[in-house]
Amino acid sequence: MNWNQFLLSLAAVYLFYYALNVIFDLMFRKGSLPVTQDQGQELIFSEQNVPKQIVPDADATGQQPQALPKTRQAISSGLLQSTGAVGIKQLFALAHADLIEYTKAIPY
Repeated sequence: MNWNQFLLSLAAVYLFYYALNVIFDLMFRKGSLPVTQDQGQELIFSEQNVPKQIVPDADATGQQPQALPKTRQAISSGLLQSTGAVGIKQLFALAHADLIEYTKAIPY
């Protein structure tokens, strides 16, 4: 018996086994599905909460709260220390010019 005959016979046995399982489930297990009964144990909250805007009042010292700034600035991490204090664009330019040694390929 070679490998092809062995694998084909093994596949035939598995297909026969699973076909028997499907036929058994379709014929004999049709009426034995579990019946779900509603026990009425469901908790329902019917109150409606409407959101409202809260305006900050004067604090305990009597001072008015400071208004938030309209514009936000991006937080900069500064120069990278492990790369010799060059920016990321400069780092890619150095790698592209083969002036530094890197261990993995960098997609430009």
